[in-house]
Amino acid sequence: MLTFNDNKAGMTGLDKEKITKVIEENTSASYSSFSKKQQSRIDEKVAEIRNRIDSATKEQKQNAESLMKNLEIRLESSRDLSRDCICIDMDAYFAAVEMRDNPALRTIPMAVGTSAMLSTSNYLARRFGVRAGMPGFISKKLCPELTLVPGNYKKYSEVSHQFSQIFMEYDGDVGMMSLDEAYIDLTEYVANRTEKKTFKRHRYGGECPCWLPRVESTENLEFEESPCKKCGKNRKIYFDDVEFGIGREEVVREIRFRVEQLTGLTCSAGIAANFMLAKICSDFNKPNGQFVLENDRERIMDFLEKLPIRKVGGIGRVSEAHLQSMDIRTVGDMLLKKSLFPLCFSQLAQESFLRIALGLPGRPSSSDPRRKSISVERTFSPTSDFGLLCEEHLEICRMLEEDIRKSGVTGGKTITLKLKLSSFDVLTRSLTPSEVVTSLEDIQKFSFELLEKEKGKEIRLLGVRLSQLVFEDEKKSKTITDFWNDAKTKKEILEDPDDIMCTRPCPICGADIENRLEILNIHVDECIQKMADDGPELICISVKKVEKKMSIKRKAPEKKIRRRRKWRRSIRFGREKIEFYLLDLY
Repeated sequence: MLTFNDNKAGMTGLDKEKITKVIEENTSASYSSFSKKQQSRIDEKVAEIRNRIDSATKEQKQNAESLMKNLEIRLESSRDLSRDCICIDMDAYFAAVEMRDNPALRTIPMAVGTSAMLSTSNYLARRFGVRAGMPGFISKKLCPELTLVPGNYKKYSEVSHQFSQIFMEYDGDVGMMSLDEAYIDLTEYVANRTEKKTFKRHRYGGECPCWLPRVESTENLEFEESPCKKCGKNRKIYFDDVEFGIGREEVVREIRFRVEQLTGLTCSAGIAANFMLAKICSDFNKPNGQFVLENDRERIMDFLEKLPIRKVGGIGRVSEAHLQSMDIRTVGDMLLKKSLFPLCFSQLAQESFLRIALGLPGRPSSSDPRRKSISVERTFSPTSDFGLLCEEHLEICRMLEEDIRKSGVTGGKTITLKLKLSSFDVLTRSLTPSEVVTSLEDIQKFSFELLEKEKGKEIRLLGVRLSQLVFEDEKKSKTITDFWNDAKTKKEILEDPDDIMCTRPCPICGADIENRLEILNIHVDECIQKMADDGPELICISVKKVEKKMSIKRKAPEKKIRRRRKWRRSIRFGREKIEFYLLDLY
């Protein structure tokens, strides 16, 4: 059985063995079988890694060490310590929104989700081992007093939009990785900020518990008093001023302050020289705090030396097991044992692990930096009722279409259906229609075609993904139909009607032919037919306006024949152009 993962803010110091035992006792036979299969695959890979290390020759080890030393030198040369990168992570976001709107939930262990799956839990529930991704019925075994609240994703999206507008004031290219996580580059903003800023702060007190943030001390504070429209009790609003300086730490403190003032929610932040390090740092002073890692190589390496590898984004349970088989448990160990990477991992994984060990961001991509896909998925109690699955499917498609509209995406070329069966095996089915998928109707239609083929299976998770995205700022590519319609509807504008020729010379035999495309085509066909028996090879390469030469795929002859261009001729009809190559074979 897989062990319980406590790599979550608010879960340090828990009794992992006790929690794992409760999970095992309440896990279904199907999931037990699935997890055993997963663990078996991990064990096989671990054995393979150990065997590769043990069987490596002295020469292979020396080559691997040399390879990683050279790679380290190259990566170090790209280190950039000039940036002010920030990762902001909302604290227990879904749960925090529900606690804000329902004061009764603030002092009890609670989680957002259903008996099938939890989306998140508050910090009181995490002390019992309750966490996101855990089935609700198991979380109830760990914490019998746990209160489950159904998710309201429309509300969470609206609140996310509110605080994302604040982030955009500091970085126009802010990256919202999810509803509750943002990556902000403050370098330019901090460089241009030369003066302190002062904001008016409001906090709530009195008998009314509805509003956040709450005031702790009211001494010498101005206040207003009025009845609360929610509960009818007396509400006091206290006011004072808060000043923020000009450094990056002060700016981040200002951002967090403004988010709390606007939404009543707290967030935590990590500040570092790149986003990979900032993401790690954002988890250190949760909730409602910030952690700064100085832009200094020595400080960075000291910070990483004893950092558990599981604290790094991208290293999950499987990668952790692979690295632990090499006696690597901290990021510092990764650097010490880097010479083992070429013996065990692919070239891409070698560089990825070494970048982590050096505290460098992920490998820059030469491809389009924009997102590659958009997806929505839901987990529910296992069912084979196709009617219920269709209802879930329609709601997922609606949510996906809404996300697409908000993301500056007009559509996608590939639609993918994801299914997790009651056995916990995962299936994916993809379809690439002839036209771009742009509407809710298209999403429903094509994904339903895939779903219908899986009728009868007992399913516990359903998801739909749109990939190969087409963005609003992209110029739409013309299809053959578009060109055909353009040719039919366009009217050629000729400056001088006298320029129209009555005849054109044939590009093959030179005879004068009536200046009509269809007649010229017939004549050229006859010329080609006459030359087909023993003449040189004639190839027509285009019959339209040509900007680039069109490559023509031709069936390879039985014997290798080399071609040499002998001459080239062309003839124009307005904007249309016919080109010929006459080739010698030798």
